[in-house]
Amino acid sequence: MTPWAGPLASGAALWLGLSAPGVAAPTLSISYAPGLDLRAIAETYLGDADLWPSILKSTGLAGLAELRPGLALTIPVGAVEETRSALTRSLERIQEANAIGAQVFAFEDISRAIALHDQALDLQKAGEWSQALALASESGTAAQAAFAIAEQNRDQAAEARLSDRQGWVEGQRPEDLGWGERPLNAILVEEEKVRTLSRSTAQITFRDAGRLRLNANSHAVIERMRVDPLKKREDAKVSLVEGDFYALLGGNSSRKNLKVDVPDVEAKIDSGDFWVRQDVSGAKFTNYDDQKVQIAARGDTVALGRNEGVVIRSGEQPRAKIDLLGAPVLVAPPDDGVVFNSEVQLAWQTDPAASGYWIEIALDPGFNTMVRSASGLADAGYTTGDLQAGLYYWRVSALDRFGLPGQRSQTRRFDMRIDTAPPFLRIEAPASESILREPSVEVRGESEAGAEVSVNGVPAAVAADGSYSVTVTAREGLNRLDIVARDAAGNETAAIREFVHMPDAAATVVFDERLARLSARHFLAPAREITLSGTTTADARLDVVDAAGAVRASTTSAHDGRFGITVALAADSERFGLVIVAPSGFESRDGFEASVDREPPTIRLDAPLPRLTSVEWLALRGRIQGGGTATLNGRPIPLAEGTFDEVITLVAGANAIEMTATDAAGNVAVERWSVTLDQEPPSYVRHSVEARPDGRVEVEVVAEDGTGLAKAAPFTVLANGEAHQGFLRYNKLSRSYKGTVAVAAGQAGRATLAEVELEDDAGNRARVRIR
Repeated sequence: MTPWAGPLASGAALWLGLSAPGVAAPTLSISYAPGLDLRAIAETYLGDADLWPSILKSTGLAGLAELRPGLALTIPVGAVEETRSALTRSLERIQEANAIGAQVFAFEDISRAIALHDQALDLQKAGEWSQALALASESGTAAQAAFAIAEQNRDQAAEARLSDRQGWVEGQRPEDLGWGERPLNAILVEEEKVRTLSRSTAQITFRDAGRLRLNANSHAVIERMRVDPLKKREDAKVSLVEGDFYALLGGNSSRKNLKVDVPDVEAKIDSGDFWVRQDVSGAKFTNYDDQKVQIAARGDTVALGRNEGVVIRSGEQPRAKIDLLGAPVLVAPPDDGVVFNSEVQLAWQTDPAASGYWIEIALDPGFNTMVRSASGLADAGYTTGDLQAGLYYWRVSALDRFGLPGQRSQTRRFDMRIDTAPPFLRIEAPASESILREPSVEVRGESEAGAEVSVNGVPAAVAADGSYSVTVTAREGLNRLDIVARDAAGNETAAIREFVHMPDAAATVVFDERLARLSARHFLAPAREITLSGTTTADARLDVVDAAGAVRASTTSAHDGRFGITVALAADSERFGLVIVAPSGFESRDGFEASVDREPPTIRLDAPLPRLTSVEWLALRGRIQGGGTATLNGRPIPLAEGTFDEVITLVAGANAIEMTATDAAGNVAVERWSVTLDQEPPSYVRHSVEARPDGRVEVEVVAEDGTGLAKAAPFTVLANGEAHQGFLRYNKLSRSYKGTVAVAAGQAGRATLAEVELEDDAGNRARVRIR
């Protein structure tokens, strides 16, 4: 082993493991020491800080938790370098094969080479270096085979391929009766029609890698495709029926030549980079190359140079050439920037001369595999919508008032990464539910390197290793810390830490107002046991001590400071001390007195209540001696210096009346009465009149009443037209009224009862006239 002299943390040592040809790739070995930054080591020796997991994997570790001082970390420098070199060689062979037409003549082989190359890239990102190296080598072999096949077929009949499609793309060959969908990589032949529908694009790739990109709602006809293998030149003619396309004519051809026909216009194209549109208003051409674009219409011809355009209205000659708008300046994201989680906000500088913008997003820098193509954007920004993880390329052109796309912006690349895992977050201080006396509190802990940490919305200082700290000022009582760690992808981890700040200050004890008392600290109880409640310092211990210093009762206040405690009394009156010990250990003192009160209050009425009444209201007046509160039939009644004056509304029948009085100690007195309300007079039932031999008339009247009849009832008897009055007496045995009256001799036999007046015990009367 050879010592290494590179940058290391204090106490670390590094060794270089050399390998002979044909054996494992060389590695570096570092002795792990506390404070060693794996990301920095990966950046220094592997060229990428994000490859630090490969160091753990090469060392045989499952995670950071297995690191320990003195452990030898293995850095796979050889495997990384060999894999990168193999990937570079593979990509170069793929590009060489594509340059001679592998996309057309050896599509399966070149596709396999590309797929193997992509898989090798994925394995490289995952740190699977040996597998990545094997796939990269296999990709290079497949690309070499594709190159050989393409080279053998360069002298075949010219064909083109639908090398990219987004949305719905249709085609129609001369022998076809109708349009049919064209799949990706479909072979296109002479006189074949191709069209795109709404929100779709299609790329046609010729044998020499020249390509046309049909945009949405476009219709073109490949009228002719010819190849000259000796001169390595391909000629093609495309008729644009409707819509627009742009062309990039590259490859190994010594000359790029494409003729474009639109209605009433003929174009000869020497340019390798141009755009054309045809619609009901006419035709439009732009040229982005030094080679010319010649357009002829109505006997006039115009030649477009670099960054020039022209508009040909239907039935008219070409108008004057127009200088194309300059290339927009891309703003965000930065070139090679990393974005996260599927959607990207793209932005560029506004061009005051622009009427709109055209944006293109692809999976490759040549824009062969399109992902998005949107034209006519009003604002200098675009939201991509959901994208899968990978590298993306984008560019923008400004549209002038004629709809001519200007110079393309510089192509930028961004790396879309799907990261939904929230960062880890650990809080080291303050301890959970701790009690702190000082108001200045240091909050510290550890999170993912590169993450942002905030405490109650205030950014914390985060070191390179992910440790963070910030000082907060605590308020008295319960404090809550909302700590949030946010990684570069926007994933968040939130944690809550609570602690109590309790400065050394005397505790205040506030007893509940409802407690029976003679004074603020002198309480009453109905027996030799008293229960007290109130508020004081939260989570404090309360000890009740007697005059001798013995603890008679203890309790602990709740989180909100509420407490309740029951103390047994040794005498009818005692003094106690109250010791309050805060959670911090600080001690305060208070005291109180307790006395026993066993005598209930008395209820006295000014006048006794009637048993029976015909009046439906009842006055209830009197005094409560020794009482604090009173209720009448369950409702509280006011007391004026112990007196009460209430009016009760009675209902027919028996009315139960209950009055309670409660003194400050809780002693209760209860008085109950019953008063019957009777407002119905007696009912007449029947009567009889009998003449006696002595000339007197005997009268009997039967009546009924629910509460009792009066003892007498006045009556009137008519004898020969003369009225005679008297009183009937109530006979309890017969339950009827009886009485006699004297009349003139000889008239008793003709006497009749004319009227009787009935009365009950409640005083209700009924005068009954007999007819």
